[in-house]
Amino acid sequence: MPDSLEDRIMSMLQSSKDCTLSQTELGKTLSLTSREIYRPLLKLERRGIIERIKSEEGGRVSYKIKLLRKKQKIDLNDVVWCSCLTCADLERCGRGQPVSPEACAKLTASIRAEHSRLSVLGEEKDAQ
Repeated sequence: MPDSLEDRIMSMLQSSKDCTLSQTELGKTLSLTSREIYRPLLKLERRGIIERIKSEEGGRVSYKIKLLRKKQKIDLNDVVWCSCLTCADLERCGRGQPVSPEACAKLTASIRAEHSRLSVLGEEKDAQ
């Protein structure tokens, strides 16, 4: 599935210097008119992800778009420890289902094991 326009805008901002680009620059790079780019920017602004900064240069109004919240990058290694990834009951798991994350012994055990592993790593780091 292709990235949404909002995702593409966020990606461009995230890889730009200071996470800031002009609205005109964004539109040109994405081959969009100012009217077409306005709505996705408005959505991102309302969700507190970007800020539109108004500026006047030579009697013309322009906007700088600043990324306020970066999209988190998720690494598979961050969740590979979770027993849910290999659980045979995953299809039946969920709140109000026959198997529930709140009462799952396998999930509890994997969380405890990961917590212990991270605690040991933290202690080793502190000792250095």
